[in-house]
Amino acid sequence: MSRIYSIPGQGNGPLIEKKSVSDFFDRRAEKIKTLGPVKAVIYQDKQSGLAEARNAAEKFKLLPLLRLDGAQRVLDVGCGTGRWVSDLLPISSFYHGIDACEGLVAYAREQFFLVPNCCFTVASADNFSLQSIGEKLTFDRILCAGVLIYLNDEEVLRALRCMANALSPSGLILLREPMGVDQRLTISEHYSDDMEQIYSAIYRTRGELEALIAKVMPAGSFRLAGCGDVYDEPTLNNRNDTKQQWLLLERI
Repeated sequence: MSRIYSIPGQGNGPLIEKKSVSDFFDRRAEKIKTLGPVKAVIYQDKQSGLAEARNAAEKFKLLPLLRLDGAQRVLDVGCGTGRWVSDLLPISSFYHGIDACEGLVAYAREQFFLVPNCCFTVASADNFSLQSIGEKLTFDRILCAGVLIYLNDEEVLRALRCMANALSPSGLILLREPMGVDQRLTISEHYSDDMEQIYSAIYRTRGELEALIAKVMPAGSFRLAGCGDVYDEPTLNNRNDTKQQWLLLERI
């Protein structure tokens, strides 16, 4: 197990194993019955009420940023248990959630089986296209919440390309990511006492993520329409070296 800090801008940090990440989420899907659909994907397993409070605060901050008026098609990349469906679908025309974890998608499909204009597909954030997820039309809004930390840098570039290719003209991409405050933090094969699971992730600094974005979505094609902290209440961010932040990208 390891927690490795890297200085931003001095080359790539250590890689994380894709299978380890996949195994982690398969186990989270199995825990839905005991933890519930929110805690299963937001974690904080042994912190009473924290996952639910974070979920509510995230939606309060991010939902207005999507500028939905009922006419937009929304793609949720890394949809997990479908925790955003009830908030997004009433103010959009169509919702499509994708996730690499079959167990999470199976749960979401079961919960929203009879909901019109709503569907789910098993697909990786870094390997999907409109055709591969059964769509012919692009999406006006793309939400990607807490996904990129589970991808290595090359995979992040691929994921950003996939999202850009699926986005409509003048569309918006909203990213919500836990980010390193001063340094890049790579957690590799670390046993979490709180989750009682092996955990791997990469917490990039905002500057690192913006540099990756610039490679795929250059100025002239996209602009950074906004950025900021997700939680206004300090107690919701219980780590000193990472912080939940959002970035809003607009196609121009």
